[in-house]
Amino acid sequence: MVSSRVSKRLTHEVKTALSQNDKRGQSKHTAKQAARAEAQRTHTSYTQITGLYATSSYSTYVKQALVALRWIADRYGCKRLEECRPYLPAYYAEMQARGLSAWTVRTRVYALCSVYGADYATLFGVENLPARHRAAIKRGRQISASDSRHHTPEQEAVRTIARACGARRGGILGLTAEDLLSRNGHLYVHLTEKGGKEREAIVLPEYEADVREIFSDYAENPKAAATGGKQRLFSRTALPKDMPLHYLRAQYAQDLYRYYAAQGAATGELYHCRADRKGQCYDKGILKAVSLNLGHSRCDVVVSHYLW
Repeated sequence: MVSSRVSKRLTHEVKTALSQNDKRGQSKHTAKQAARAEAQRTHTSYTQITGLYATSSYSTYVKQALVALRWIADRYGCKRLEECRPYLPAYYAEMQARGLSAWTVRTRVYALCSVYGADYATLFGVENLPARHRAAIKRGRQISASDSRHHTPEQEAVRTIARACGARRGGILGLTAEDLLSRNGHLYVHLTEKGGKEREAIVLPEYEADVREIFSDYAENPKAAATGGKQRLFSRTALPKDMPLHYLRAQYAQDLYRYYAAQGAATGELYHCRADRKGQCYDKGILKAVSLNLGHSRCDVVVSHYLW
């Protein structure tokens, strides 16, 4: 069992190391745009933007790195970050032996790479990390039993917003009365989400009346916080951690794909699925539109994570 003193020291050292990549409060989207503009101006290749722009990403890296480091400290008696480094390959072998998912393994590996400032080949002695397969995804594929606990009026309003525009947790928590927009005969919700990235998501037509009513009813919500002089719509209690927002985002993606298809938005250019979904195909034009509304930029992400 790792002592409290060692655990606190490792936590401090991990946070100090991650501070080199801490970009919280900055916009990753803005940084990418600036890098692309600079590449075009100088006629050089685009420099990949790295760093921890979202608080959730920073917290995840701290947590996952410490899981590994405490295991090493407990097993080998290490007391400091650098003392743990020689035993990282042993921890990698332990993760493989326990059969941890490819997602968990990769997250912990990348967290430790960020902490030590080195690539995984150097730290863990492996050439490739486990491949992630769509068929292995379990999370967010169905409504869990825990969801039956969260049915206050405010929580039901959050569910409606998520179904109507595919918002993430951070986007919903940041909503104010000014974020409902009407343009060209359509209703949109302005969202500011992870990394400071902003988007306007179209509201599915069948939810327009409900969304207007929610924005009106919660515009002066006494339970919600005020930020930057603006009153937020929802309080944090409206979004419990186990509310299945990813499931609701997937519902939005599927409904939106059908909506665009019915509106004749298909381009005829097809995206062909692979692996276990070989033989299925989607229209690329519609996928791009759905992807834009979800806040993604790749068709394969939409197909793998939302159109299941």
